[in-house]
Amino acid sequence: MTDTNRCLVCAKDGAFEGGICDLCKAIIRGEALEHQHQIRKDADHSLHKEGTDLGKKRGG
Repeated sequence: MTDTNRCLVCAKDGAFEGGICDLCKAIIRGEALEHQHQIRKDADHSLHKEGTDLGKKRGG
């Protein structure tokens, strides 16, 4: 038996930390950030529609 296993997402062979390869981790993180951005955008739109505008105080 070898020390390698398969990525839980793409099933590529290799020794992966946490069971997911680096490429799949990057894709999942990107999708999560995109989803978070969309939620924030929808919330801002809803607040603006209700007449409440918090302004653009986000960011660094």
